[in-house]
Amino acid sequence: MAGKSTSGKQGTWGCLIVVAVVMVGCSALLGGNDPKSAAVATPTPVTTPTSPRTTQEPTYTSTRTPAEPTGTPREPTWTAEPPPTPTRKPLPDLDRDGIADRYDNDKDGDGVVKTRDLDDRDPDRGRRPPKRTPEAQPVRKPAPPARAHPGGFCGSPGAVGVASNGRTYTCLGGHWRR
Repeated sequence: MAGKSTSGKQGTWGCLIVVAVVMVGCSALLGGNDPKSAAVATPTPVTTPTSPRTTQEPTYTSTRTPAEPTGTPREPTWTAEPPPTPTRKPLPDLDRDGIADRYDNDKDGDGVVKTRDLDDRDPDRGRRPPKRTPEAQPVRKPAPPARAHPGGFCGSPGAVGVASNGRTYTCLGGHWRR
């Protein structure tokens, strides 16, 4: 039976082989010494179409002069035409605080900065009528003294009753007490 080699050099050589293979592979992929091909393709100049477009594409212009021979290719340069800037009408500012209502959390200046402030969209919308003033309630008089039966059950705590003997009793703990 063949035994395993216990020398420490076996692991070292294995790691070196793996590192060498990785380096050779990376240099083959990334460090290419590929000679330039003789024919370099140049993009054809783009002509402006007659139909209107909303977006501008970069236009290619050739940098070749008529005196140059056509056999020497040159890199084309392109210039991007800036898109036309639209003119906007000024944004409304209902509360006149200097912040356009599109960016203002409190558009009408009422102090409500929540996102669902209905009257920010329309100042007349979302207004509620003022609350009605409550009617004046008459001053309540205490109930007349009930007929109390000493020690008997009474319905409402704090009630006052007069017994047949003329004494005043109070309802405490559910029973008439003196």
